[in-house]
Amino acid sequence: MTENTLTWQQKLNLMYRIGDVYRSSRRRLDIEAAAGRSIRTEALRDDLEMKMLMDRTLADCCPYTRLIATKDFLEIPRKGWYRMYFSQSQYYRLKHKAVDEFLHCLDLA
Repeated sequence: MTENTLTWQQKLNLMYRIGDVYRSSRRRLDIEAAAGRSIRTEALRDDLEMKMLMDRTLADCCPYTRLIATKDFLEIPRKGWYRMYFSQSQYYRLKHKAVDEFLHCLDLA
């Protein structure tokens, strides 16, 4: 099997896309839960699978990866959130590791 290596920008784009899909899935699931409906359609089952996949992937990652993946990609990102936890250089170094670990856990990189 040949190994395809992604550039940093491609990895970021993939993470942002995963975050968009995850937030959309969570939104639909929350709307259905608020309406008191059960998961009946194929699309909602896919949404539930997406949520479960992300939860499992985050559980497999180290704490720093969980924090960075959640705050930067899976939630709506807030600028400068990392200042409460890291210096800027530490954050960028950990972000590179977090993206690699998260994508590796998903078997995408």
